[in-house]
Amino acid sequence: MKQKVIGFEFEIGSPWTMATTVKKIRQELGIKGLKAQVDVTVDTPQKYNGEIATPPWPYRQGVVNLKKIFKWFEKNGIVTNDSCGFHVNISFKNKELNWMMDAQRLILCFNEEKWLKVCKRHGSEWTECYIDELILNAGRKKFKNEDGVKKWIDKELNELIEERQHTINLNNLESESPYVEYRCLGGVGYHLRYNVMLKAITDMAKNLERALPNAKGTGFMTTKVKECFLPRSSSYIPH
Repeated sequence: MKQKVIGFEFEIGSPWTMATTVKKIRQELGIKGLKAQVDVTVDTPQKYNGEIATPPWPYRQGVVNLKKIFKWFEKNGIVTNDSCGFHVNISFKNKELNWMMDAQRLILCFNEEKWLKVCKRHGSEWTECYIDELILNAGRKKFKNEDGVKKWIDKELNELIEERQHTINLNNLESESPYVEYRCLGGVGYHLRYNVMLKAITDMAKNLERALPNAKGTGFMTTKVKECFLPRSSSYIPH
């Protein structure tokens, strides 16, 4: 797999202000570059609520730091509940590769429904599911084949992508520092589920690979399109 860069955003409740929490992590773990941020959507029983964002790290270092931070959270009274998201910002180290990824494959090759279910985030207004909206927008439309579906999906996604509050935010993908923001993780006690979060992150990293030109492993997208948009009685028309 190609080299990647990764960063995280933790929505949490803390006994201390976010700035103090960041300072304590730096002093006790030696992890620098964290930033305290305001997030009015976080609502836990702890004294202070907000968000902590990390800088971008080399992928392996990021995974190691994540484990250290989660353990620190557990030992220091950090609370995460259903108002808390855990966002993963990931990109290729080679900036140009990010600009060449296919948006449709980034969205449809990723099993957003699986991770929303794992984190009990399905239905959250902050993590809207692309496939749910596509099915709703399709209504009673009838498509003859996979090509017809994909053309319609492309048109729909061009509009949906503009809305940031989806499972995958692509608004930063064409910037000078491009990255993909995955927003489907979080929920009650997410910081106590390192192994589950790591599996999701691994899936996200592989998904970037699937979105590159001429990439393999796009079978999940084909299956999803057929099952959701093509009549079961119709067979796939080769092209």
